[in-house]
Amino acid sequence: MNLRRTIHLLITSPARAIHRRGFGVQSPWAYELIRDVLFEPLPYYAYREQNLTTPLQQQLYRIRNHYRHQPLIIIDEKGNVAHTRYEEVAHTATPDTILIVEHTHDENAPLWNLIVSDPRAIVTFDMGQRGLVTFDPKRIKQNYLL
Repeated sequence: MNLRRTIHLLITSPARAIHRRGFGVQSPWAYELIRDVLFEPLPYYAYREQNLTTPLQQQLYRIRNHYRHQPLIIIDEKGNVAHTRYEEVAHTATPDTILIVEHTHDENAPLWNLIVSDPRAIVTFDMGQRGLVTFDPKRIKQNYLL
């Protein structure tokens, strides 16, 4: 992790700590997503069955389970490959499309900054190592630091 990103994470830690539990989030949709999906404290029944041991694996399982009827795209690549893949997804995204971007804290930090400022990415959730993007134009453009 580079020094600039480390400093950024340290500065944004208080905002992340507050929003991680849903405090300060006015949208009922975003509040429910944060509380019941992204940072659900209770274990799911399938964690043991599917051998999901790390919190990131469990979080991804909850996201997939929550959005099981919507297109869910995961960008796990890094660098230029991830940037190209994002452009393809953003170009063809429907309002139901959900995008997960991995490695937003290090290699894909420039890509994540581009996504947050992109007008096609309406609501973004910055979770430190992972980002979630929605493309629904009915919502107001916003970035949540979690």
